[in-house]
Amino acid sequence: MSRNTQIILFLAAILCMSMAGGVHESIFNNFLSDTYEMDAGARGYLELPREFPGFMVAVMAGVLCSLAVTHLAVVGALVMAIGMAGLAIWGREYWIMMVMMVIGSAGLHLLQPVGSSIAVALSDAGNRGRRMGQVGAVGTLGMMLGAGAIKFGFGAFGAHYSMAFLAAGALAVVGAVVYFTMHIPELHRPRPRLVVHKRFSLYYVLEFLFGTRKQIFLTFGPWVLIKVYHQPAAEIAGLFMIASFIGIGFKPLTGWAIDRFGERTIMVFDGLALAVVCLGYGYAMRLTPDADLARRIACSCFIADSLLFALGTSRAVYLSRITTSAEELTSTLSLGISINHIASMTIPMVAGAIWLGLGYEAVFAAAAIFAVGISCVSTLVPGQAHWRAQDAVPAEAG
Repeated sequence: MSRNTQIILFLAAILCMSMAGGVHESIFNNFLSDTYEMDAGARGYLELPREFPGFMVAVMAGVLCSLAVTHLAVVGALVMAIGMAGLAIWGREYWIMMVMMVIGSAGLHLLQPVGSSIAVALSDAGNRGRRMGQVGAVGTLGMMLGAGAIKFGFGAFGAHYSMAFLAAGALAVVGAVVYFTMHIPELHRPRPRLVVHKRFSLYYVLEFLFGTRKQIFLTFGPWVLIKVYHQPAAEIAGLFMIASFIGIGFKPLTGWAIDRFGERTIMVFDGLALAVVCLGYGYAMRLTPDADLARRIACSCFIADSLLFALGTSRAVYLSRITTSAEELTSTLSLGISINHIASMTIPMVAGAIWLGLGYEAVFAAAAIFAVGISCVSTLVPGQAHWRAQDAVPAEAG
């Protein structure tokens, strides 16, 4: 198959999996709140089993190292589909729900290193940021369509959580079929089981920090809207739709910005912007006596937070510059996901305890301080001048 055909298939698979993700992310927190009436502490502790597969992703990818990267995606998509179907059928039984949640999470996390690896394989050194931006835009379109289905289905027809989880599982199966049809020769070579190298140390640190940043948003961003501002599933889905609609244009722009200004600049900006968003989440009610305006500020922060995730591709671009092969890139991305899930498993429990003891404002005040720290660490990433000089060496030597 030609590269253009592979790109089309890849984007189709991304669209299917993102639609499944859009359905799941739009309803999961409301599902927990409505079904089990959890408080912030219980919600935080639930992230430990939910994120454990992310911690194990390097091991899972290592066990499956003989598979082509696209076939690894097939496995991930099918495992995610099983988890979604299980939530649909047995979701009201708490312990079975936890098992199915973990299975779905395992599939989702297996897919995470795959996307960046395929995007890099289908790009050239000078346009990796743009290619990842294009992939991100298609993924965002999928999220928007999935969230839109929830917004419309729950708002107009009173759809049920079981129907939504089944739809997510069906979309994941379609994504698996599309991945199975792909063939990228450079991604069909066996990968090392585990790559740990000193030259990746900064990347490991950045991934750990990202795990903390990610989980505060995924767990407690929606929880603020649900518990403090009493937003139903249809409204959360609507926010995902708005963020996704904006992201269709924002993510390609992000890719261009990474290529133009360098990943270091983007990482520093990401941390500073995140600090502002965290303060908005935590202190919207302190900024205005108007409860509706405070709600709109918090919802705007949710949308901005969703968009800022696009800047995370800068870490993958940075890693692609310092790895020596597609196989090493995939294995290192897998280890990076495991590292960031050390934070993902522990931070929600701590943050949940802080919420219960000091209030949700304290959670986001701490998160804002942490975001500034992310910017400080990001200044250690080499700038554009370093990479241009490095790229020029072979030419000068010849």
